[in-house]
Amino acid sequence: MRLFGLEIKRILKSRRTLILLSAAMLLSVLMAYLPISFEGINRPNEDGTVTELDGLAAIEYKRDLYATTHGEVTAEKVKQALITYQSCVNQYGPVEEDEFPLEVYIEKIVPILPLLNGISEAFADPTTGIGADWMDIDPNEVEQHYYEKCAEHLNDVMKNEQKNHLSAQQKASEKYAKVDKPFQLYAGMSKDAFDYIELYILILTILCVAIAAPIFSNEYQTGADSILRATKHGRTRLAVVKISASSMIFILAFALGIAVHLLILNMAFGTDCLKTSFQMLFSIINLSNINLGQLEIILALAGLLSMLASISCTLFLSAKCKDSLTALLVSLVIFLMPMFAYTALGASWISCILPSAGIGLQNNLLYQLVNFNYLHIGGMSFWTPYIILVSAAIEVPVFLLLAVRSYCKHQVA
Repeated sequence: MRLFGLEIKRILKSRRTLILLSAAMLLSVLMAYLPISFEGINRPNEDGTVTELDGLAAIEYKRDLYATTHGEVTAEKVKQALITYQSCVNQYGPVEEDEFPLEVYIEKIVPILPLLNGISEAFADPTTGIGADWMDIDPNEVEQHYYEKCAEHLNDVMKNEQKNHLSAQQKASEKYAKVDKPFQLYAGMSKDAFDYIELYILILTILCVAIAAPIFSNEYQTGADSILRATKHGRTRLAVVKISASSMIFILAFALGIAVHLLILNMAFGTDCLKTSFQMLFSIINLSNINLGQLEIILALAGLLSMLASISCTLFLSAKCKDSLTALLVSLVIFLMPMFAYTALGASWISCILPSAGIGLQNNLLYQLVNFNYLHIGGMSFWTPYIILVSAAIEVPVFLLLAVRSYCKHQVA
């Protein structure tokens, strides 16, 4: 334990480490604030004037408007929302036009928008996937076939995206059948909030990789390893202590940063919206049977796992490379590879099995949960979120063992 404590002090004594960890904590607050600041709405007043609300004021005002549609998303409720929309358009003209009364839009249209968004998708053209116009949909058909249409639309999407893979089509259909229906809706939290959770995890992991890169290689540069390795516990035990101490620092930093980030978001948007079904915020045919509160937990735990996989790889490279700069540069290249691979190739094995596969921009776990990407081996199909998580879970112990082995076998110059 004494060696463990000394190693933690040594890591935290570095000015670079303190600066990077401090930046991570500040970014936790800043990046939670940004999606809150993006919220805005115009509130019509009784005297005919309009007040522009933003931030917390806009969130609170929207929460009151959405309250009338909270609860189960029954086919009857969706039908009534469509009838309200169509009657308003018939009476006042297209919603997009400047002549449409603002007070009517705020009082009648805004509260039902979360319900309307899924209708267009459910009744989309089966060939092109283009969403149906709300004015062209029969409310009675919505009442009778809403959830059946959702399942049919998923089958159409899978036939278009996975047309040569019947296994993927079948697995997606079976998974969607397990999603709880009717959906739950407690509108409030925006998609931006979840995008910024993933963006924060990305930046936090990069900062931790920068801290991890010199853990072993810096001792090679200074020559300290030649002295430490000559001591009683200078090889395997010291390597294990270094890995354990650095890992604990990274886990605590991640836990604190993501906890502060989520606390700020949930205090601003409210906790009721966390009961909303995943499908009601993103796509009506998403495969995951979770609500937004469970989504937050999944993104946090999966982000931690992917971060540990990335750091484990970095520690291995640190033990393998002779200087810190080389270890850092190679680590960053490997870290960024899944993002570049996904941009160039789409969902592929390269973009899913590398340590940082679940962290990024378009390739992050959130977007894999939203999309319908499957990878294939022979006649078998595997959903990309599963591939990402299983790969990361395997890579953590593998890279850590390789780091210990490389440090023990390192030849002193």
